[in-house]
Amino acid sequence: MENGSFNNLPEESAEDLYENAPFGYVSFLADGTIFKINKTLLNLLGYKKEEVVQQKKIQTLFGIGGRIYFETHFFPLIRMQGFVKEVNFDLVKKDGSVFPALLNVNQLSASKPGIFSYRTSVIDITDRKKFEKVLVESKEKAEKATRAKAEFLSTISHEIRTPLNAIVGIGNLLHKTSLNDLQKEYARILQLSSENLLELVNNLLDLSKLDAQKVKLEERVFSLKNLLEVLIHSFKIRAAEKNIELKTEFPEGLPDHLLGDPVKLNQVLTNLLGNAIKFTGKGFVKLEIDLQKSEKEKVGLQFSVSDTGIGVPADKLEAIFQEFSQASYDVNLEFGGTGLGLTISQKLLQMHGSELKVESEEGKGSKFSFFLEYKLSNMAPEDHRRTRVNEVMAQSGAKILVVDDNLTNLFIISQYLQEWKLDHTTVNSGAAAIDAIKKKHYDIVLMDLHMPKMDGYETSTRIGELEPNNKPVIIALSASGRGDVSLKMSRAGISVYVPKPFDPAELQDIILHFLNENSKDKPGEIAVSSTNPDTKPSPDNLSTEDGKGAFSLTRLLQVSNQNPDILQKLLRNSLNSVQRFKEEFTDAATQSDSEKLDDLIHKNKMNLHYIQAEKLADAVESYRKLLEDSEAHQRDLPNKKQEILHEFEKIISGLKAIKREDLS
Repeated sequence: MENGSFNNLPEESAEDLYENAPFGYVSFLADGTIFKINKTLLNLLGYKKEEVVQQKKIQTLFGIGGRIYFETHFFPLIRMQGFVKEVNFDLVKKDGSVFPALLNVNQLSASKPGIFSYRTSVIDITDRKKFEKVLVESKEKAEKATRAKAEFLSTISHEIRTPLNAIVGIGNLLHKTSLNDLQKEYARILQLSSENLLELVNNLLDLSKLDAQKVKLEERVFSLKNLLEVLIHSFKIRAAEKNIELKTEFPEGLPDHLLGDPVKLNQVLTNLLGNAIKFTGKGFVKLEIDLQKSEKEKVGLQFSVSDTGIGVPADKLEAIFQEFSQASYDVNLEFGGTGLGLTISQKLLQMHGSELKVESEEGKGSKFSFFLEYKLSNMAPEDHRRTRVNEVMAQSGAKILVVDDNLTNLFIISQYLQEWKLDHTTVNSGAAAIDAIKKKHYDIVLMDLHMPKMDGYETSTRIGELEPNNKPVIIALSASGRGDVSLKMSRAGISVYVPKPFDPAELQDIILHFLNENSKDKPGEIAVSSTNPDTKPSPDNLSTEDGKGAFSLTRLLQVSNQNPDILQKLLRNSLNSVQRFKEEFTDAATQSDSEKLDDLIHKNKMNLHYIQAEKLADAVESYRKLLEDSEAHQRDLPNKKQEILHEFEKIISGLKAIKREDLS
């Protein structure tokens, strides 16, 4: 088109643009009288111009509720600030039907002093409302599905862990009986395999928690040598069944005792070795560790698992890290599996600040590798201490009641209590537990939480009512997740939670702790004495000015057997717990959430108990009661909060001030 042709185009006047704008325009005076309206809005309303201009007021276009809101809130706000943006009104058409609209109003300059007019743009948002409704319904469906998934995971967790508890327990007990060499090897394989299965189940069930970022890294001392030994023994049989060689290559001087999260390292290596063996038909699978960084207090390790298997096509290398995804449909048909292993491994490594890398060539094999840093630990083995614990518990004279509706669980727990030479009684229902308590006093009750008719919570509550002044310590043994039971436990009077399948050494330490507590006012001290008489740090020489009066280390010294290395770990854990408690308390106090605070009090009860921070515990409990008391002076809360935060700081500063050289 030639330039001159533009001169022949029809002109578009400002009035045309106003009348046929894609949204409505209406102008009105201070009393609401409409003096101008465009065709777009007239078409939306179904009116003719002469039926509206100087005949209607803007508020008559609204429903009853809209008129009231316009008079009392909307128009006064316009007069105050000169504009209002994006307010939703329902407009009434001539035929009485209604449609949702979005209004933007601006005050125009006065033509005469004190006389103002107002221009309003009106946007029909009927379609938007429909979309919003669909989105809300979709959101509700998604939330409902998420809740159903969470309930399913909780249920399946309990159902799977209950039989696993029996397998792990029987494996542990069988390993301790008189067996010939071949039987011992079978028992060892059963024990290691069942423990590995438990780790796999736990990680699979925690996949949703990983996605929700609710899984946290732990930090504890572990033996890398033992972890690798378990892995190798577990996978040697599977490799031998396929005539595959399982190779290992570890550097000389590989450190043994590390500080980190062994469960998550074990899960990653288990997934990688399991996949390598599954997808390898001949040749070998190799686990290799390279010591890439070695410093005074930490090491950097490069782990790699390589194989001579089917390999992964280049265009599928990214897809294999997606949930429920494998390299191809044929691979799934031939080898099976859920396709979750690499997804879980990648998420776990990302928590460490690392990532899983892959090198692969189709038909020639694959190599998966990752790098992790660990702190070094000088923690000494506690075999001798464990023997001493057994002797002390046998002399305590404690009476234990075990309550569980699963006969296998009763048998397993009973076997451990017999080994520890503890006087105990077993019952298989809440009602039977109540009858037993009526006939005889027990020092400790090991309580299953999931039982028919009368569950562990109700049973614990009724035990407390029977013996309010001499109530036994109740220890919950449950396959439920810890977060599912905290608040219920607190209200039922349960002292501590131990997950099933339980670690026998952990349960033994917990029982010993409460036996020590109960014996304080009795002749004879049953605390485990130090195996090294020259190593005896005392609470006095570990006190600091910062933490004076806020906490004590007497109980930690008992629990640590006065071992400086163990005590240092306990102090570090206590410091981390108190710092985390402070942050969570601040959030709960800011939100005035007494229920959340109640849960925090229970969760941190044992942490404060071990460092004897009674003042802080009492202050937080007092703050919770103030929150629940509707008649309490709200002005008391800020002062109380500041007192509590100051107490937190005293404990944190005091724990930080304790040096390692003070522990020896």
